[in-house]
Amino acid sequence: MLGSLGSFGCAAIVCSQLRSATEFENFIRLHGSGCDGFLIAGINNKSLVARAAAPINGPTTKIACSPLGPSDLNNFATAGVLPMDIPMTSRVEFRRAFTPVELLVVIAIIGVLVGLLLPAVQAAREAARRIQCSNRVKQLALAIHNYDATLGSFPLTTTGPSRTTPRLGNGFYSWLAAILPYVEQQHLHNSIQFSEPMVDSKPFADNSAFTYLKISAHHINVDAARTRVDTYLCPSDTTVQTSTMGDGFPAPGSYCGNVGWVRRTTGIDGTIQELLKHNGAMPLINASNPDAWQVPRIQLRNFADGTSQTAIISERLINNAEIVAGAFGNTLPGGLKQSVLSFCAGSGLSGRDLPDWVTYCSGVSVPDPTYSAPHGRAWISGWTLNANLYMHVMPINSRNCHVYGGEDDGSNLVTASSNHAGGVMVAFADGHVSFVSQTIDRRTWWAIGSRNGGEVVGGAD
Repeated sequence: MLGSLGSFGCAAIVCSQLRSATEFENFIRLHGSGCDGFLIAGINNKSLVARAAAPINGPTTKIACSPLGPSDLNNFATAGVLPMDIPMTSRVEFRRAFTPVELLVVIAIIGVLVGLLLPAVQAAREAARRIQCSNRVKQLALAIHNYDATLGSFPLTTTGPSRTTPRLGNGFYSWLAAILPYVEQQHLHNSIQFSEPMVDSKPFADNSAFTYLKISAHHINVDAARTRVDTYLCPSDTTVQTSTMGDGFPAPGSYCGNVGWVRRTTGIDGTIQELLKHNGAMPLINASNPDAWQVPRIQLRNFADGTSQTAIISERLINNAEIVAGAFGNTLPGGLKQSVLSFCAGSGLSGRDLPDWVTYCSGVSVPDPTYSAPHGRAWISGWTLNANLYMHVMPINSRNCHVYGGEDDGSNLVTASSNHAGGVMVAFADGHVSFVSQTIDRRTWWAIGSRNGGEVVGGAD
């Protein structure tokens, strides 16, 4: 028997029996208007909570009933009522959403999971970029071999013009421009007028003229120069457009060719005569003022130390910084990696052994913006300061150094560097590519930079 609501509204209803789903539904129809839900509690140490499937606005109604059997529970479930055991005196409030505290807890848990997963995702992405970089270095090594097979020499870099006064003739092209047909860029190669110098016209009376070169928007080869060649870019290297090379905005490049040791060095132990011919892998020449140190033709047969023991290509980080003019001269922004900065190492005529070169270069405290900013800024250019050639002198991922007097002939202590953790990709003259650790023994690093010195090479990988 169902009790009347009376003055209590939905607050308390007493019944002697409520044993079937039909009776429950009849009760809802009779007394449910304005009620939020229904709580049905049994006695004899057994409790049952039941809530109507469709919520209704209003306070909760309490109904005290006699014990319900298993069939009654099934009937309530069939009717869409959710039962659970609770103490008889309890009041149940049914929530429709998360509370702010619960939401904050969920967000915190998600944040922790993201924090745990993000480094793993980043590591996986860098591993993929490193593999892609290795493949690109391999492509360049094969292109050099194909170039050599076709033309009988490794690709040449011209570090100066063919004439010192306008018209300058040709010149200032990198080895990367020469191998374009062998990296599926025949059309781009055909668009370049190699009879014109890859620099804005100006007189070149002395070395000081080689410190400020531009490729402007009106240059005849500007369209080719500003073409981005993905094969010439390491996926881990960042690139932004800068005005360092002028308003032609030539496209940058990440890879450079090995030119061995610095001019007039006395070698690893100071026991060789001063180096008067460059001992690296890539030929270079300044046609208007050739230096005795430059070697304009290098072939595979010239690798007396073995093609598997001599590096030909590595990586070099692109400098994305702009020079800032100040009251006390030009500067570069702070916070740059040392591997994109170049420090003065004095005269290129100094007869130091390689350990002394490292010591001397490491002791300079202030980088030179003029020699630092152009690094990697134009893949097409053979200009020394564009750093499309590098040396095996300074340790991997350390600073670069420059020598006064080397601006016109490629004698520049550019250091192999990358954004890969712990080392750089290096291609060897036999075509294989290895990831070389920045902790490699210095003597081994120096030795693989020389093609014909007879040095003993340890493990380079």
